Amino acid sequence: MAVLRNIFFIIIFFSFLSGPLLPSGKKIRVIAEKANIYFKADKTSLIVETVAKGTILTLQDIGKVKKIWLKVYYASEESGMTISGYILDALVEKLFVVTKIVTIKGKDEIREDKYKFKNYFRETRWGMSKNQVFELEGESFHQEKSYGLETIRYRKKAIGIECSIEFIFAGNKLIKTKYIFLGKHKHESQYIGDYKKIKDWLTQMHGMPVGSNVTWRNDLYKDDYSNWGLAVSLGHLEYSSLWKNKEMEIFLTLSGGNNKLSLRAEYKGLRIKK
Repeated sequence: MAVLRNIFFIIIFFSFLSGPLLPSGKKIRVIAEKANIYFKADKTSLIVETVAKGTILTLQDIGKVKKIWLKVYYASEESGMTISGYILDALVEKLFVVTKIVTIKGKDEIREDKYKFKNYFRETRWGMSKNQVFELEGESFHQEKSYGLETIRYRKKAIGIECSIEFIFAGNKLIKTKYIFLGKHKHESQYIGDYKKIKDWLTQMHGMPVGSNVTWRNDLYKDDYSNWGLAVSLGHLEYSSLWKNKEMEIFLTLSGGNNKLSLRAEYKGLRIKK
């Protein structure tokens, strides 16, 4: 009887959400091969739907539940109803950014796209000489030459995270740059939080990525979210996102192996590299 009561409650709950009271929220997209939507923000809860990579879901609100869950609505093709549930934040990407601001320049009011793809790295531009980068970034603490390329390196912070910043030159022209994030955490899962923070930061500057992936090479910890950070450190799991246009490419990755993690964003000037 208890099971029948639970089923009856769920049907009534779903039917209520299928009506006109469903709010219009912001959209997110599933980036894992598949993802479960749970009745409660708990992996031991009832799975109300399993959705595939690329599925678009609607957020009830932007805030997270228990730091790792998002409440979503989804129009189920199987049942024909709109259902509500919780999905792990690590399995989805946002499909929204604030896109317009108004700035005043002199007497003219200019509307510009705040998140238009920016074809440069920090304040530098592709093709700059080493001395021009020194003028903007200051003297570097390390320089090296290898295979016809010259690299200058800085130790700074980006969005509050310690990082090594590299500028790579060919023929004294800037062609490639990197953020190698060096933040240390007690728990490996905190690096996934850093990845998502950096991804949001890059999205604010360059718009939505053209692609995002959560790639499992070994499924040992796939069903245990608490050990996903460990899975990254073992090389079982990798996160990646790509931004690209005709001028520049940005590749953000969180990967690992041998109990070590690597979080980096690599930028390439495509025209100057050619």
